[in-house]
Amino acid sequence: MGTVLVTGCDSGIGRAFAEQYAAAGYAVVATYRDLAGRLPDRPGMRHLALDVTDAEQFAAARAALAGEPIDILVSNAGIGLDVRRLGDLDFAYVQRMLAVNTIGPLRLVESFVDNVAASRERRIVIVTSAMGAIGANLSGGHYGYRASKAGLNAIGRSLAIDLFPRGITVVMLHPGWVRTAGGSPDAPMTAAESVAAMRDVVRRLGNHQTGGFYTYAGQPMPW
Repeated sequence: MGTVLVTGCDSGIGRAFAEQYAAAGYAVVATYRDLAGRLPDRPGMRHLALDVTDAEQFAAARAALAGEPIDILVSNAGIGLDVRRLGDLDFAYVQRMLAVNTIGPLRLVESFVDNVAASRERRIVIVTSAMGAIGANLSGGHYGYRASKAGLNAIGRSLAIDLFPRGITVVMLHPGWVRTAGGSPDAPMTAAESVAAMRDVVRRLGNHQTGGFYTYAGQPMPW
């Protein structure tokens, strides 16, 4: 097995990714906005501070992993709860969503692309959302969140094109409606169920699927 780096392991989907890949025998680099909420220590798992809006923390994480291959880079860290309507928008929060959800993943890939290229599996997984599908927007609202995820999808597509010559496969995955802090207690899936399905998609990925936008079950999503 190789090495997996996961962002946003403080809770929910990121935590489940770290736990499941570790259980499957991968060496896991779990990153957190707040190390106080880190997972319990276990063989093969390391913990790093990484706020995806903090350039200095990216530099420190890159230095800590200098030259180490990363087989699967999972960009998961994100924020949501974008519920205000037109006329009552919190533009500071909209900017923060763009910083975390859109710019953060791009900085992540730029920081660790050489590590991924040096690995055997060479896969980049971007956890996005159906809310970023412009063609599927029939209800409006959620301006910041929708824009942040649509922008993330555009970035992922460009990354796939630019990194294809290096043998790197990039995929965007919608995790479904999940019972997390950013989801709902009424959601039909647990984080563990969603992640198990996404890991299966990642395991089966072919190079011809690079740049694709899929559900957690591997079904193509509209742009």
